[in-house]
Amino acid sequence: MNTPQNRRVLIVDDMVSIHEDFRKILAGSEATADLSEDEAVLFGAKAGMTSVRFELESAYQGAEAAEKVRASVLAGRPYSMAFVDMRMPPGWDGVETIEHLWQEDPELQVVICTAYTDYSWTEVLARLELLDRLLILKKPFEAIEVYQLAIAMTEKWRLAKQAAFKMNALEQAVEIRTRDLSDANIIVRNSPIILYRLRGEPSFPLIYISHSITNLGYEPAALLASSDWARTLIAPDDQPRFFAAMARTLEKESAGASIELRLRTAEGFFRWVENRYIPVRDKLGRLVEIEGIVIDITERKAAEEKIVLLARMDGLTGLANRTTFIERLRYACAAADRGAPAFAILYLDLDHFKPVNDMFGHSAGDLLLQEVAERLRRCTRESDLVARLGGDEFAVIQGELAEHAHAGVLAEKIQKSLAIPFSLTDPVHRISVSIGICPYLRGGGGPDQMLAHADLALYRSKKSGRDQFHFHTEDLDQEVLTRVTLANDLRNAIERGELELQYQPQVELGSGSIVGMEALVRWNHPTRGVLAPGIFIPIAEKSGTIVALGRWVLEQACRQMRMWRDEGLVVPVIAINLSLVELNAGDDLVREVSRMIAKWRLASSDIEFDVTEATLAQLASAQSGVLAQLHQLGVNIAIDDFGSEYSSFEYIRAYRVKHLKIAQSFIRKSTLDAESVATTHAIVNFAKAVGIGIIAQGVETEEQRALLAATDFSTRAQGFHFSEAVGAARAGELLRQGHVVPDSRESEVSAGTTRGAAPPAVLDSSQIPRRATAPPGK
Repeated sequence: MNTPQNRRVLIVDDMVSIHEDFRKILAGSEATADLSEDEAVLFGAKAGMTSVRFELESAYQGAEAAEKVRASVLAGRPYSMAFVDMRMPPGWDGVETIEHLWQEDPELQVVICTAYTDYSWTEVLARLELLDRLLILKKPFEAIEVYQLAIAMTEKWRLAKQAAFKMNALEQAVEIRTRDLSDANIIVRNSPIILYRLRGEPSFPLIYISHSITNLGYEPAALLASSDWARTLIAPDDQPRFFAAMARTLEKESAGASIELRLRTAEGFFRWVENRYIPVRDKLGRLVEIEGIVIDITERKAAEEKIVLLARMDGLTGLANRTTFIERLRYACAAADRGAPAFAILYLDLDHFKPVNDMFGHSAGDLLLQEVAERLRRCTRESDLVARLGGDEFAVIQGELAEHAHAGVLAEKIQKSLAIPFSLTDPVHRISVSIGICPYLRGGGGPDQMLAHADLALYRSKKSGRDQFHFHTEDLDQEVLTRVTLANDLRNAIERGELELQYQPQVELGSGSIVGMEALVRWNHPTRGVLAPGIFIPIAEKSGTIVALGRWVLEQACRQMRMWRDEGLVVPVIAINLSLVELNAGDDLVREVSRMIAKWRLASSDIEFDVTEATLAQLASAQSGVLAQLHQLGVNIAIDDFGSEYSSFEYIRAYRVKHLKIAQSFIRKSTLDAESVATTHAIVNFAKAVGIGIIAQGVETEEQRALLAATDFSTRAQGFHFSEAVGAARAGELLRQGHVVPDSRESEVSAGTTRGAAPPAVLDSSQIPRRATAPPGK
């Protein structure tokens, strides 16, 4: 069914002149000729074509408007929208009027027309939810704004009616079909929803797919037999996002999520789908399977794009307008509720913009707003949405927010960009911007509440003196300030000589001989004291400084190795942690390692890189060959924290691993429960059978050392029972001794400081999230 167009519009205002203005704009009078050029830009109409005409009716008080709406509904000719004035003495005001209008017709779309109001906007929003049926138009308004709103909202009313009719017809068809089906298996086989299961390992083999895949032209058996099923089905441009999402399920803390992508039919066409999936784990939290459903959303996507095309841009700046911003915000909230990445709202207001208009005219003000829009585009990513909400108010939806501090970084970037003088006229203009930020928090409220929070945060920025940004809570302000400050300090820490490399001996259990050193970085912060890597390595990864930090660690470790060799000290190997971000550098990392080995006259086998299981899983999923290149170079590879994540002996074969470093959690539990003892023995026996070395991490007690020694295998160990991480001078003394005598006292060091971690730092690291892929001792 193609729903007929409804251009019936009700004007509710106590002033006759306002009604005449609306008629000039919307009823096709000679004034509409002035709109032809703008109409051509906004709607693709050719200049000189007849403008869209609207059927207008007037009401001069709220009660009269309610009667007209009731009568129109009873007659089967409802209005599609109403423009409602905010102040209409002596009768109902705008808020009361809208409440009565919605009692008569809940589907009526309303535009509030106001220059000011007796209510605060907080009171207005408390009484009228900021639904997609309610927009605000501030007076004085421009003719093109009224015309654009009327076009968009009347078309939106028609599309909503059409969608409701189709949905009702679809529901009736489904109900009839369901009554006719008696076997649940038949329902599954004929459902348009595709069900699937993947085995929980890095290659993610397909182990089940429902018969409904035939709707795309594929046979289930053929896909199940394929080792490359994902690349057969998924559009090439969407494959990286899919594989990245699947790789995240390998992390213990990851939950179910939803992503949108395109599937390729057997005929070569593409269909938009929503892929909802959930990881299935065993009692130890390890991934067993991934279960998911695929829902075709092609028609929904087409409808969304059509609505956006009608009225998606601000006419002056080319940015998204308020309507588009609200729609995208609702969508972002719904997606995040289903497990999509978090996001943040940045609400911007230019400081002291009004004097520009007053002193230099509206043309200068318009040029300034256009330049502001361009600078905002340059500050943001393509995945972000920048909108002009009206006047000098702008907003940004910052997508894929890994942590709150990233919103603060963007706000700071915007402030610096807008602080650069604007050369629009003579003299140049200088402005600043106040920003309020509200990040998405699960369970923290919907889009309306997020907007209200961002508005309150903006108010805090203005009240505090303008030209600054605030989050909607003081706790978030402090957390982000700490993060941003540390990230900025870390960029200069290398040049200032604040970083120090310490070394923890690796010893052979039987003899106590030192068989290696692990390099561990510490940051001697000028005001916060010694910071352990668990605090600043995640910040380095997320701020992009991890590559420079990793190169510094590599060079310092190689340099120290050469100094020890020149002194005649025996150092069989030096171990260095590698993060996923560094490994993603690929060829650049391999070239840097090769250069350092040559510069300091070392053998490739002198270097051993420790890589966590979670990092290996993500490299395998991305089909990265960087570890194979490092192996060809001759360096050794060790699996760090083995057993704590997705444990797979496939890695040992794939990467020709030199050592397995048993996770400290197993070592700690080994003296407490039989299952951990059995697991430890199984790992040691397997390694012995295939000729792989074992290094036990975090050995803190004599009981733990004795248990490992009883495995009758040449096991290596490191931990506070032997030595904490020490400076280069003390490490040299230990190397001259050649062996370490274990401390006979039980270690009182907490689990959080194992692997040579520094004493408790001044900064409380519990406030900063950690990632499984971040090496705890860079």
